[in-house]
Amino acid sequence: MNKILIITAHPSSKNLTKAIADIYQTEREKKGDKVEIIDLYTDKQMPFLAFETHHDLAKKDEVRDYYQAKIKQADEIVFVYPFWWGTMPAILKNWLDSVLTIGFAAFYNEKGRPVGLLQGKSVRIFSTSGAPTFFYCINGIRRANKKIWKQTIVELCGMKFEGYHLFGGVDTSGKNVEKNSTIIIVSRYLDII
Repeated sequence: MNKILIITAHPSSKNLTKAIADIYQTEREKKGDKVEIIDLYTDKQMPFLAFETHHDLAKKDEVRDYYQAKIKQADEIVFVYPFWWGTMPAILKNWLDSVLTIGFAAFYNEKGRPVGLLQGKSVRIFSTSGAPTFFYCINGIRRANKKIWKQTIVELCGMKFEGYHLFGGVDTSGKNVEKNSTIIIVSRYLDII
């Protein structure tokens, strides 16, 4: 049994992001995995990261500690979010900056090289967009975002990168999203059914 933590970042409760997270949860639970979904808009809210010195980041923070404990317990972390203005929503970026801290997710060795502290965990990313996927492929944005996730977040923290899946050209508002078609879309990219 794997422990899977799904992090979603969409302000609306009726959207494709939520549908993907719910389907992923259902299908993985059918396989015997334990799955928890955290919605960054409705779960414990984090203020925007602010500090004067790096020493301020070491101060006790109840919300950060809560999320870090969730990460420690997880075998797999799945991020599901809408692709806005070429990147993730600000709430997710703030969460990453605030939770994946030096000393928790990684540290720098005596040679100044990063060493990941979250070994044994895997990460998978799903993002949705109203623009067609080919648009992001031909202009290099999909490849760039995949590289950012893989090299500067996931692998830097010592985790295994399982994939970046961008679903473009979809009705991201949740209107006209049928559960069966969403299952087909998600399962096409995963071996979960």
